[in-house]
Amino acid sequence: MKVVIRAGGVGARLWPMSRRDNPKQFQKVVGEQTMLTTTYERIKDLVKPEDIFISISQALADKLKAELPTLPLDNLILESEARNTGPAMCLEVAWLKQFCSPDEIIASLPSDDYISNPEAFHSLLKLSHSFIKDNPDHILTPAVRPAVVDTGYSYFKIGANLAKLDEEAIYEVAGMAEKPNAEYCQELIDSGIYYCHTGMYLWRLGYIDELFAKLQPEMHRLCQAVVAAIRAGETDKAAELYAGTEKMTIESAITHRAPQVAMSVSDRIGWSDLGKWHIIKRMLSADGANLFKGKVVANEVNNSLVYNNSGKKIIVVNDVEDLIVIDTDDALFISSLKNSADVKKCLDKLKEEGNEEFL
Repeated sequence: MKVVIRAGGVGARLWPMSRRDNPKQFQKVVGEQTMLTTTYERIKDLVKPEDIFISISQALADKLKAELPTLPLDNLILESEARNTGPAMCLEVAWLKQFCSPDEIIASLPSDDYISNPEAFHSLLKLSHSFIKDNPDHILTPAVRPAVVDTGYSYFKIGANLAKLDEEAIYEVAGMAEKPNAEYCQELIDSGIYYCHTGMYLWRLGYIDELFAKLQPEMHRLCQAVVAAIRAGETDKAAELYAGTEKMTIESAITHRAPQVAMSVSDRIGWSDLGKWHIIKRMLSADGANLFKGKVVANEVNNSLVYNNSGKKIIVVNDVEDLIVIDTDDALFISSLKNSADVKKCLDKLKEEGNEEFL
């Protein structure tokens, strides 16, 4: 199995800690390692280091090399610009075809996942790998049982049971609900038959290549040409070609149109994508408890998250609840806990008002 760690995102919902030139995957949001290094180390326990590839923005290539200096240059899949997960994963496929046989099984994973039980996660990936090996004409995506309403995810309906190993299982995907509203999301959770999509994928390289060629022929053609241009040292041409790909998610491009999609599920891995401040608060603290980082003094504060990353000041909070405070050297973000993901709307306003240096 080859593993691609997707590290090309900006992580706008974790602003102001996450920035264009220093996005969340390079931040120590949880623990003493960056998200990217944590993901890499977790995968390194499952496959050989030379079997790990990283997809990332070309602008962040030097930062990645400093973070993971032993990673071979051929294991870097460089995007000239962000085009969403559809083109990014099509480019992954085109790049991997240089090094892998069509029968190689590929796991494409986000760089910013929180996994509380790595052993259970390895078990789930092993079962998923075994399933794809026996069923090479399937797309497989790991999923987890949702615990709380979150309208930012897709939800997959469990169909027929296809495989089982101990506490992990694989089911046919019998239906999908894309980012439902809060009321419908609660109905899906209450039904007990919908699982939350994690953004992870496993597939046989030759099969996903065939699907891209069939379902997204222009994207497939352009990504093949991008790889050829990169190998020829024609980086400007590669960037021009990649800019011609249509921006779309992998779900819109492939998953929702593929004939056979399955999901592997586990209730043990303790997954979260850590993409929003309220999720970090929920994952790392008990209900109603506060979560503080850095120099913080609090009085009569409840259910709040305060991150002091400035290094130059102390933050004092008094008589508040359900609050988010994120302080860095040049920006301060204050929001209700409930609607902290709306920070993206604030970033749009920053851009409109000519304050792009803060993005």
